[in-house]
Amino acid sequence: MSFYNARCHSKTREHILHVCLQLPDHRLPSWYSMWIKPDQTLTNELEEEENNNKSTGRNTMLVAIPSSYSPHVPTLYLAPRMKVARENAVAGRLNGKIYVMGGCNAEESKNWGEVFDTNTQTWESLPDPGPELRFSLVKTMNVTKRRVYVESSEKTDHYYDPKEGRWGVSSKTHKVGRKCEIGKVRYTCGKRGFFWYDKKLKRWRMVKGLEVLNKYCCVGVIAIANYGGKLLILWDKFEQHDQCQDNKEIWCSVVALELRSGGDDEVWGIVEWASVVLTVPSSYVFLRCQVKPV
Repeated sequence: MSFYNARCHSKTREHILHVCLQLPDHRLPSWYSMWIKPDQTLTNELEEEENNNKSTGRNTMLVAIPSSYSPHVPTLYLAPRMKVARENAVAGRLNGKIYVMGGCNAEESKNWGEVFDTNTQTWESLPDPGPELRFSLVKTMNVTKRRVYVESSEKTDHYYDPKEGRWGVSSKTHKVGRKCEIGKVRYTCGKRGFFWYDKKLKRWRMVKGLEVLNKYCCVGVIAIANYGGKLLILWDKFEQHDQCQDNKEIWCSVVALELRSGGDDEVWGIVEWASVVLTVPSSYVFLRCQVKPV
């Protein structure tokens, strides 16, 4: 029995974080995986930094994934070939169809985006989104109930509306990586802190207990994610004592969430750990991240 099958049989799952970055002087995006040193007590290095205590070593870090590495996928189905070859495209699923965009020559206006119908097993070209999106650095795709959003390096983002069969432009306020859902509760990050959506009151409310995180990371947050029922936060900031600001540190934190019921429900966060996980050139671009159970 394989390790993966053994985990499934015992109903135990581990969650692995994968991060995709575009580094300067690298033609293709680089993928990293979170490594956590076994049998170690992880600490909140933000509090240590605030108290001027220097960390003795890294127990968590992002490790480069070899190009030959492929995370375990339980079932794969061979689909017909797309109309153009692609490399590091973005993809998403909506209403039984798979949307694939980018990863090809920016001059490819007719087939820059394609959609695969899983019922008819056929590919169909999407309308041309225009040169602004085609020639930009595509970061990630986010699918809602009605639209397919594409976040890029441009000042505005774009979306495709399948019902109307056309492209539109959205403002950067639609932050793809800065919201997630955990236990049927939506979370997001703003400049003032981390918030959860109260369905009863129909408004966003601040997560309590995260004062240190709010102080140090909100401005630089690049993504949040559901990490096995906990809130995972990624942010970056310039490396300490780097007067030339050539490098940035990517930080990661895992926060346990607790709903405290009463007259007025509140969500509290408990920081389990926070640490620098990677140092990169300051000109890097964060593309996307994903958490996969294994």
